[in-house]
Amino acid sequence: MLAVLVAALVIATPAPGPTATPAVLWSSAPATSLWLQTQPLGVSPDGAGRWLVRTRFRDARGKPTSLLNGGDVEFSATSGEVQWQTRLRFGGPSAIVSTYTDDPIRISAVADEELGALRADAGTSPRRWRVAHVVAAALGPHLVQLGWFPRIQRGTVVIRRTGRDGSRVVGLVAAPSSTYRDVTVVPGNRYHYTVVSPGGASRAFDVQVPFEVNAPEVTMSGKGMWLSFSPRERDDDAYTKLDPQAIVAQAVRAGLRFIELRMAYGEYWEVTPQARPTIDALIDLAAAHGIAIVGWTVPRAASFDDLALGVKTAYYTTAHGTRLAGVAVDLERGDEFLGEGARGYAALTDYLRLLRAALGTRYPLIATVEDPSLEHLTRKDYPYDAIAAAATVLQPMAYWGMLAPSATTPAAVRAIFDASYAAAQAEAGRPIPINLGGQTAADGGRSGPPPDEIAASLAEAKALGACGVTFFDWKGTLAPQWEAIESYAW
Repeated sequence: MLAVLVAALVIATPAPGPTATPAVLWSSAPATSLWLQTQPLGVSPDGAGRWLVRTRFRDARGKPTSLLNGGDVEFSATSGEVQWQTRLRFGGPSAIVSTYTDDPIRISAVADEELGALRADAGTSPRRWRVAHVVAAALGPHLVQLGWFPRIQRGTVVIRRTGRDGSRVVGLVAAPSSTYRDVTVVPGNRYHYTVVSPGGASRAFDVQVPFEVNAPEVTMSGKGMWLSFSPRERDDDAYTKLDPQAIVAQAVRAGLRFIELRMAYGEYWEVTPQARPTIDALIDLAAAHGIAIVGWTVPRAASFDDLALGVKTAYYTTAHGTRLAGVAVDLERGDEFLGEGARGYAALTDYLRLLRAALGTRYPLIATVEDPSLEHLTRKDYPYDAIAAAATVLQPMAYWGMLAPSATTPAAVRAIFDASYAAAQAEAGRPIPINLGGQTAADGGRSGPPPDEIAASLAEAKALGACGVTFFDWKGTLAPQWEAIESYAW
């Protein structure tokens, strides 16, 4: 739930992203027709063929119509997995279809009433795509991934590697398969891989593994706050409205030890070239005042491309050389996040494990998880133990104002934190530092928690032995709530 409010805003507002189409003269008239623009994105190191589908709207005179706010487009495909994309990424409603077979695909896009109740279809045959069908890339300093398309159904793929440690077979991958992860690489080394298919055909690759990233020590100790921004200048929370001086001054007054700053949503990198000077200034200034900036990411699939932005966050360095203090990964169920049902459970299980494998054992990874007590979840519903095994800190979102069944009091908040802390420790399956996610923002028709409840949450968290409390979120925190946070000395 951490990113629900933020994600809803991102989904509902367009802006040309790094891969958006060139600017055109947009009409302000309602859309009367819809068509789809498609292109193959190539094969990922997961072995998935990826197909980008963008919606394009025109008015009654045939002019392109800009979709500024509202409305929804549902995508469905005859095969493969469909993931809608934030409008910011491709300049409008869009989706990526991932498939592991070369069977023909047909996709449908249906706009709701707010967008004119329009429909369009498009098709493709992956067999005709002019893309590399075997690929290899490093995912961080400790993992190289190789993928092949389509997924082999019979036989064995042989992976040979040549490096400073000599030449040898490092993988024998039996069908059905589409990928291999080499976790025996040494940071900073260069390797030559040969992928031999069951039919005897081979492809060769040179892969440079990056050096290990070093992050400052951070334990998520004390008081913190989540902070997000929009890369789109016209939004209420646009990066242009961030004032690094004012933000850091407020953080110092409130005694914050860290800020979790959102960097990526799924495969969309939010620190655009236009936003970067502001974001860098905030990171540099916070570090100068002893306030750690932790990169916050919101994954949507346990895929190479999504994980790559988690790695990119870990490596992020400002123009002045300041690094982030760790990565906080928002691990949630649902279409906006890692999915539902068995598929979502598998993605939740795999994501942090793979990010840990890529970055190594020492890099700080904070796992932001759904609260087991307030949401009545166990390991059967949500893989707390698998996540905790890869995490440095576990951060349950104990949003009492949002999730409690009725109005709360300071005593009720203390009881909620007691139960959340105990349930998180029990479900983790191992001793692990707990940073409790607190709430300041209003949600679901309820006002934000009053100052006495915020003070109670801080006092109880410290009494329980939690390493800290992080409040959601900056833009929803009012002056009396800031005063409550400031008044409590951690």
